Amino acid sequence: MTEPQVWVLIGTFAAAVLGGMTFSTNLIMGSLSKVITANTDRLESRIDALRSETMSEFQATRYRIDSVESGLNAKIDRVEAGLTAKIETVEARLTSQIETVESRLRGDMARIDADVTAIAKRVWTEPPAT
Repeated sequence: MTEPQVWVLIGTFAAAVLGGMTFSTNLIMGSLSKVITANTDRLESRIDALRSETMSEFQATRYRIDSVESGLNAKIDRVEAGLTAKIETVEARLTSQIETVESRLRGDMARIDADVTAIAKRVWTEPPAT
């Protein structure tokens, strides 16, 4: 075998090795790309399912909170109405009692005023008894 033939064989062997490496690299990259795409799609579908589940849980929680809130509002309204009625009753009783005390005080003041007037007349108009 001559030297040019050896170089042709070396070139052919090198081309075959580089071609095989290129083919293997392309095959691996294609497989890897398919695996990554499949995993990405699966991950996206799981994220979408989780998002749907989370949204439904939020809606259920919001519904529960709304029902509790409406129940609390009704109870607060009932308590407020009861307290208002009781306060009005106490206010009416206190007003009545205050008016009674005022009328008694006016009567007492009139008697005291008459007594003080009588004492003043007696002290300043009548001569002292000796």
